[in-house]
Amino acid sequence: MEVKIPGVPAPAGATVSIRVEVTAPLNITPFVARQTVNAFVVTEISTQLRSDPPDLVVGERLCWSVPVVLTSPVRGVVGKVGEVLVDATTGELLLDEETVRRMTDDVRRLAERSPL
Repeated sequence: MEVKIPGVPAPAGATVSIRVEVTAPLNITPFVARQTVNAFVVTEISTQLRSDPPDLVVGERLCWSVPVVLTSPVRGVVGKVGEVLVDATTGELLLDEETVRRMTDDVRRLAERSPL
């Protein structure tokens, strides 16, 4: 698990002890988050997309960060085109139209540069 703590000043040579405790229902498994993202990207962006195993992100919400990759029947994975956050409590996809547009544009760019 990765937790980012932005804006924490620490002097050189300091000893730091950090403990993170989060209490939240984890109703959505990584498998379900990945399947939910697969269903979305295949129906809304391209049938040549799939998700990779997610990471748990601790922030305002507990979320799964699910990477999305472009695939080719001949070459396998061509490259990463983005990631989708899935609320780990509700299963809600946390993305907007701009994120979908950006992933769609990245799919086109990768497909143009790579023989699929």
